[in-house]
Order: sequence, then structure tokens, then C-alpha cells
Amino acid sequence: HDVTLGDPFSMTFSLPRGGAMGPSWPGHGAGSRHLDARQTRGNSAARLGRHPMGHNKSLVVVLAAAAGAGSVGFTVGATVATRLLARRALLASTAAAGPLFLAAKVAWAKKDTKQHMNKTKAPPPSRKTSPTPTTTVDLAGRRLVAIGDVHGDFAQTMAALELGKVMGGDGNWIGGDTVLVQVGDILDRGDNELAIMRKFRNLALQARKQGGDVLVVHGNHEIMNVLGDFRYATKGAYGECARYAESKRRKQIEKLGEENVDPLPAIPDDVNPTTYLGVLARRDLFLPGGEMAMKMASNPTVLQVGDTVFAHAGIDMATVTYGFQNLNNDVAAWMSGVTKTPPKAVLEEKGVVWTRDFGGADAGVTGEATHCRRLGEALDAVGAKRLIVGHTPQQAGISSGCGGRLWRSDVGVSRGIYGAKPQVIEIVNGKVRVLA
Repeated sequence: HDVTLGDPFSMTFSLPRGGAMGPSWPGHGAGSRHLDARQTRGNSAARLGRHPMGHNKSLVVVLAAAAGAGSVGFTVGATVATRLLARRALLASTAAAGPLFLAAKVAWAKKDTKQHMNKTKAPPPSRKTSPTPTTTVDLAGRRLVAIGDVHGDFAQTMAALELGKVMGGDGNWIGGDTVLVQVGDILDRGDNELAIMRKFRNLALQARKQGGDVLVVHGNHEIMNVLGDFRYATKGAYGECARYAESKRRKQIEKLGEENVDPLPAIPDDVNPTTYLGVLARRDLFLPGGEMAMKMASNPTVLQVGDTVFAHAGIDMATVTYGFQNLNNDVAAWMSGVTKTPPKAVLEEKGVVWTRDFGGADAGVTGEATHCRRLGEALDAVGAKRLIVGHTPQQAGISSGCGGRLWRSDVGVSRGIYGAKPQVIEIVNGKVRVLA
């Protein structure tokens, strides 16, 4: 879909339906397009309408969800405030155009800020801070369990947790000192993302009291949502965001009085009210500095637990050279709103949350030797024996490669993918086995 931005600069670019495969601009891999076709369920749309929004008279944006659609349009007005809103609306529709758009956005923001400061007093300097994610964990003989992509499917997530013997039927932690790692992509394609995020946070609190731990690694869909790419959010997920926002609003009214709480925006006649409010709520929750973005900022992008490395899609020497902790810190700073853009390592086609090089036959990889050599160099450099990834659904179940140094945990459990029976990876005393 084509998007054109007007004054102060003009740029037209294409936003393909490539969320499953990553940023798609010239030079990106067409060999994996079959995965895009398979994974385009539950998409969302943003479209233009002529309904008032706040005090802006020259820009009007109406957001609506429609399964199977994916387009966005903008009319850019003349004022600074309008252009700022246009940029935010564009970001909230998609960011898959990649570095070109991000660079232009930053340049535009600088120009607008300079013009605005000539007219108004400069605001006080930002005091935003970002967390320092956990990057290394000493396993110290404890049991290690890994769960792959769950994509918003609460029931399947609960089944995987029970299968891994870390959660009982009552929803409480029973794993003792087990270390549990979820390998990313909690978001998108399913209706219960916030509930799953909350469940993992609650289990982490319980596990730490028993000497265990629960950690969640960023997947490409976490990165996409903080970028504002909501194409793979379902109508149910928008509804969940709307209900969460309304619950918080009711609590504010009880505490402050309705007259002291901002009213809900006017809802256009031709859109679903829950979806409309859900899109606005999702934007506020997941864009940098939003409540859920801040919670996710504490999660690592790359994690090493004992001699096992976790990354959603893969690592190589470039990741090692960058530094696992440096990468985690830079992603956290961006999600927290401290820095303007994410590190390139989470945007690049061959990056840590996007590469398909370690996805095996299901990713169209026919010769692993080169990829295995790259992986071996990286693992040896950090003193690790194996890498566990998600990202590419394995239709035949959890698989391994590179002589046991690579394990693929994503089996497509979400009903937004295959709805497959859950499988998890268990490592005890260095021995890896699949629980199914």
C-alpha cells in the first residue's frame, strides 16, 4: 500500500503485507514469501475519514479494524501540531518501511522542534530512564525449560506451561527452582496478549520466591508493535486493549471524579466502537514509553542461561561483537522512549529477531553448513553449547540442527498459526529432550 507524506518533505514508499517475514524493502528475501501468504490472518487496517479529533481541524484520522485488510492514508495539515499527529498516526499504522522512513521521521522531527521552539519556550529536559534487562543467568544445576511462540493464544499457552511442569491446573507456579524462558512472539495473531503477558509476570514473581525464574525474550512481533506495526493484531486483541484502557479509566474516575478525567473520543458512526477504542488504546500501550512497552523494556532480546543462548531468530558474530548486554540495553532504551529509534540489529532482515537462516526446511533452508559454521563461531565466542530459537513454525514439531547446537522451539501452537499441540524443550544436566 502506498503512503505519501506531504510538506515539509515528500516521500512515497510501499508497505507490503510482510509482517510475518520482517521489514520488506528492496533487496529483502523473496524466497520466504510463502510464509507471508500462510501467516496473514487477523490483520488490521487504518483508514482516513472526516471526523473531528481533538482540536485539530486540518488532520482527521479514523482508525478501524477489518480482517484481511491493510491500508493507511493521511492528510497532512499546515500546523506543527498537525504534522506531529500525522507522524504518530503513520507510526501507529506500520513501520515496515524501515530505516528510510525512520531517518526521514527523525529529520522531520528535528526541523519541527526547531521551528516550534522559536515560538514557544523550550520544555524542561527529559528525565526518562530505561531498565537494564537481564542478559546472563547462572543455571547452577537447575532445570531449564523453553517455550516457543504463543501468539496471543491463552489456552495453548497454559497447556504449554502445564506440559513443562512449571504451572499447575490452578494457574500457580509448581516448577520449584526451574528456569523458564519464553522465546518471543507473545503478541499478534491471537486475542489474549495482555492476559498472557500478565501470566508470565505473575509466574515470575512466584518462581523467584522458590529459587526459580521466568524470562521472556523479544520476538519480531514485540518489536513490530512498539514500532507501531499493528497489522497482525486481531479484532479480539483490540477489544482486550479497549477493555484494559476502560478499566483503568474507571479507576481514575473513582479516584479523581469524572469531571477530572478526559472524556472518551467521539466514535465515528461507520466503525466498530470497540475496535476504534482498541486501536487508540493499543497505540497508547505499545508505542515507545507506553505502559506495555515499558514492561517489555525489561525483557532481553538475547539471553544466555548457563551454556544455552536464547534469541528469537538467531545470532552470529555480529551479535557477539555488538554485545548481548549492549543490544538489550539499546532495545530497552528505545522501548522506554529514551532514544528515538531501535538498533539496526532488530530491524535488519538477517538480524536477531528476523533471520530465517536457522529456521530449517520450514524456512526454505536447503543447506545448513554455512549457517552452522556462523552459529558455531558465535556460540564458541560466548562459551555456549547451543542456541534455542523460535520464529519459524516447525510443522513436524520441535527440531534440531547443526549437530545439536541449534534447537527450534516454535511449533505453531497458536490457533492464529497452526493450532498445533504444544511441545516444550527441557534441559537437565546438559541433556536436551522434547516434552510433548
